[in-house]
Amino acid sequence: MIRNLNNNGRSRRRLRGVAVVLVLGLALAGCQGQAHGPESAAPAQPVAASAAARYTCPMHPQIVRAAPGQCPICRMDLVPKVLDNAAAVAEPGLSNVLSSPDQAVLAALATVRPAAAALGTADTLVLPGVVEYDPRRSRAVAARFGGRIERLLVRYNYQPVRRGQKLLELYSPELVTAEQEYIFLLTNDAANTVLVSGARQKLRLLGLTDGQLRELARTRRPGYRVALFSPYDGYVVETPAAPAAPNPAASAALAGGGGMGGGMSGGGAPAPAPAPAAVPASSAQLSLTEGTYVATGQTLFQVVNTAQVWGIFQPTLAELARLRPGQQLRVRAEGTSLPPRTARLELVEPEYRAGASVASVRVYLPNPAGRLRQGQRLRGQLIPEVAPVAAGSFWLPRTAVLDLGTRQVVFVRRGTTFVAVPVGVGQRTATQVQVLSGLAGTEDVAANGQYLIDSEGFVQTTAPDATAPTPR
Repeated sequence: MIRNLNNNGRSRRRLRGVAVVLVLGLALAGCQGQAHGPESAAPAQPVAASAAARYTCPMHPQIVRAAPGQCPICRMDLVPKVLDNAAAVAEPGLSNVLSSPDQAVLAALATVRPAAAALGTADTLVLPGVVEYDPRRSRAVAARFGGRIERLLVRYNYQPVRRGQKLLELYSPELVTAEQEYIFLLTNDAANTVLVSGARQKLRLLGLTDGQLRELARTRRPGYRVALFSPYDGYVVETPAAPAAPNPAASAALAGGGGMGGGMSGGGAPAPAPAPAAVPASSAQLSLTEGTYVATGQTLFQVVNTAQVWGIFQPTLAELARLRPGQQLRVRAEGTSLPPRTARLELVEPEYRAGASVASVRVYLPNPAGRLRQGQRLRGQLIPEVAPVAAGSFWLPRTAVLDLGTRQVVFVRRGTTFVAVPVGVGQRTATQVQVLSGLAGTEDVAANGQYLIDSEGFVQTTAPDATAPTPR
């Protein structure tokens, strides 16, 4: 039994020795795997010495230390904290990549040079217009005596007629009475030249032509239908007025004038024909019809001569300031093959037309073939006048000049930025502005000044001779 106890004691002592050896071996292995001394403070990644002055943990950025060391959470080595991304890159040849985004945007903005030239012919003002008939070339065909239309030879609006062409035939008791007086004088008192001349003049004033008077003197028979002739070459345009009621005296004469035919009635005064409703002049059919009564002085229709028409153009207020009588317009009729023609600006109308919100200017257009018609669309292009170039003035695109209300500025490139420079402007065209002062002519100007302004920005201008950029 004593031998067994001794064997158990030796076994326990042997196991303790093995455990101690294992613990010491592990401790030695750990010490050999970790560096000691100043080398342990070196950073894990090489960086520039001037890159940063503070250190942080790559896994826990909230850990920031002033000196190198280990993270208290994960025990990782601290690395330098980069304060400027650009300073962390030390490779040469990347200066264009490292420029600020603002400078890169400004460097890509298009620029223009001021042009010391007058306005070109391609930069002109274009105006919309329309054709209207010239009222000075319109003649009214009116009834010089009251009566009834027996025969109507024009049936529709814009029917072409020639000077001297018969338009209609009227029966008038007044005219028949004047003819009978003239025939009576010729038959019974032809030597009384005063009375004969007076009767002849009365018929002439009532509308009879010299040819009709000669025919009346030859036949000694009154004409119960008197023709009205066109006083002009052109187109018939009806005046939309309701015909007047017949004269009661004329109605009585029509009722009791036996043997006159045409307008006779078997008994009683004829009931007047109802007046047709007025129709617009653009209607195809005339409102006048055969059998309609007309009054003395009533306008039946107009005969419009279209050998010359008006071109009416509508400029805006800004465009109106550039127009004055005497300027030349190149006029083209839209939708036609007519060649463009040049016309002189005759009148700037001093007031607005009814219902119009723009002004009107007028030119006269020859129209011998009648191809320009009322209401046709026109396009007028102002022919610019070659003005002398003012000394020290330049031309820039309108987009390059920013209008601030009380002053105008342009943006001039200085280095890698643009500076707002005040300028004095003169004439303005559709696409260009004349700059009278503020530029020397050698500057690079931003082609679109509005691109450099945001809705909340305030423009601070600098003198043209300044060299340092002014912050906006």
